[in-house]
Amino acid sequence: RYGKTQADNVSIKLEGNPDHPVNRGALCARGQAALQGLYNPDRYRGPMVRRNGALQKITWDDALELFSQKLGETRSKGGAASAVFINQHETGSFPGFLDAWLAGFGMPTHLSYDAGADHAAIAAHRQSYGVAWPRFDFAAARLVVSIGADLLDGWGAMVPQQLAFAEARADHENAPRVVYVGPRRSLTGLNADQWIDCKPGSEMAIVRLLGGQMSAQQASKATRVSASVLEAFAGEFAATRPSMVLAGSGAVDGLEVALAANALNQSHGNVGVTIKPAEGYLGFERTVSPAEIRAVAEKMNAGGVSLLMVRGANPAFTLPKSVGFAEAMAKVPFKVSFSSYPDETSEHADLILPDNHSLEQWGNAEPVRGTLSLQQPTMDPVFDTRATSDVLIAIAKKDPGDAARY
Repeated sequence: RYGKTQADNVSIKLEGNPDHPVNRGALCARGQAALQGLYNPDRYRGPMVRRNGALQKITWDDALELFSQKLGETRSKGGAASAVFINQHETGSFPGFLDAWLAGFGMPTHLSYDAGADHAAIAAHRQSYGVAWPRFDFAAARLVVSIGADLLDGWGAMVPQQLAFAEARADHENAPRVVYVGPRRSLTGLNADQWIDCKPGSEMAIVRLLGGQMSAQQASKATRVSASVLEAFAGEFAATRPSMVLAGSGAVDGLEVALAANALNQSHGNVGVTIKPAEGYLGFERTVSPAEIRAVAEKMNAGGVSLLMVRGANPAFTLPKSVGFAEAMAKVPFKVSFSSYPDETSEHADLILPDNHSLEQWGNAEPVRGTLSLQQPTMDPVFDTRATSDVLIAIAKKDPGDAARY
């Protein structure tokens, strides 16, 4: 995407790039709202350091010197291997650069975290298809079954899914019929031909019905849906090919339901026809599960983390309170946040090195294999912030041994 700017270097509107092969000029609501983050008055104005229990302003020179000093102390005490860097999930060159930087200091690779991702579906896709998120070809399907997967509103690769869904449905002669299964009628449910309002937590019964492992009467008892409705649905699914079955995070037993739905796609010959792993999206490939972040909290609680660095993520807020991530941070000797905004994680940090907004810095992304999208700043930084990549390079240059690696 790119920003339209006035002559005084102020970004005023965002539009998609019509030549981009993934979004073809479309932007989701989050993309359209990015300007709100750019001009957020609560953004950190510059680096901050914790003194006497409170965050105070500090110069960039002093902030970088302190960060470099803490990195040196961590290595000298043999704690580099127990350092943790949690980064927002992203593609492009930055994740590789970050891991190279961490390796230069003897630290393990970073954890790519996305609190909003459907981790059950991702795990099921990896297990069934070998990729985190395949491409769904709605135009090739005659019947699309969504079991709690709100593919039109925040589930997966939303923008390309919306475009593909709309184009497939616009072809009235060959448009796939869509059936939405779930207790809440989501945006996808509102655009479906049929909504099967099942009892919460009974989604697996629907999948077993479609797989011939349960009768319509048994499924009706479990789901509280009319047996005649379920019998007609099962008959339609058995008779219609090619089809597509998607399962989302609405189910209580999400991983089991997603795996069972994927098994239906495999048994009905949908993989490679309507489900296309070879054309999948790379944005979810490195994403770690919430369980892996919970393991970090447990390690911190046990005093096993020497240095914690967090960028573009807020695990203290997004993880369940029972995990106690914020409380566990108190057991870490030094915490660094690269957050642009005050949040539940950065408020527990000892040092804040605020990152530039995406509209203020260079970058790139690889949404699908073989497509590299370049990102350029639309305006100068609003506040005294710096791109994290520049900060890490500056830190590496402070150590001649590490600078040689960059």
